[in-house]
Amino acid sequence: MDARRFLHRHLFLLLALIALLLLTGCTEQAVSPGRLFVTDETERLRQSDVAQAAAPLIQRGINVVVFIVERGDNTGRALTDRLTEINLQGHSSQDRIAPDAIAIYVSYEPRYAELRAGRNWSGALTDDVLTDIRTNTLNPALRNDNVTGGVVETLKRFESAIGELNADLWPWALAGIVVLVWVWSLLSGGSRSHSQRRRSSLWRSSRSGSSSRVSGRGSSSSGGSW
Repeated sequence: MDARRFLHRHLFLLLALIALLLLTGCTEQAVSPGRLFVTDETERLRQSDVAQAAAPLIQRGINVVVFIVERGDNTGRALTDRLTEINLQGHSSQDRIAPDAIAIYVSYEPRYAELRAGRNWSGALTDDVLTDIRTNTLNPALRNDNVTGGVVETLKRFESAIGELNADLWPWALAGIVVLVWVWSLLSGGSRSHSQRRRSSLWRSSRSGSSSRVSGRGSSSSGGSW
C-alpha cells in the first residue's frame, strides 16, 4: 500500500508539472523583450510610428527588422545579406531568418517586397498568411507612396495573427489537462492494467493533438513585386 501511495503521489506531481508546461506554452513565449532594427535609405519612413506599431511584437520577444532600400534585388538574396550583417540570418535551407525574428523588406529598384518570419512564429505567420499581408496590406500602401502606413499596418497584422494563434492554443491546453486528470483518476481507483492501457492511449492522443499547433517546421516567407 505504501508503494502504491508513493507511486500515486509522484504521478500526481508529474501530471501537475505537465499541466503547468501546457499552460506556459499558451502564454508569451519570451522572457525578455526583442529589439527593433530599422534601415531606411529613402528617408520616407516615420520611424516613431514604426516603433509604436512594433512595440507589442517586441514585448513578445520578437526581433523586428525593417529594411527600406533604394536599390536591392528581387530574389531575396539582398535581404539575406542584410540579415547576416545584423546576425539575424537563418542557418539552414529551411531557416532563412533567425528563429525569433520577423522582417519586412522593401526595395524601390527593383520594386520588390518580402516578408519573413522565423520558425518561432511561422506557425501563425505561414507562407499563405504572409502572402495575404504582403499583397493586400503592404503592396497597396507602397503603390500609394505610403511606406510608413504599409509597414505599420503590416506590423499590426503580424501581431493580430500571432495573438490569434495563442488564443487558439488554450482549448488544446485545457483539453490536455482534462485528459491528464482523467488518467490520474483511472490509475488511482481502477484496475492497474486497464488504467495503464488508457494512460498510454490518451497520452499519445493528447500529444498528437497539441504539437502540430505550436509552430511551423521552418521559417516562412513571401516575396514579389509591388
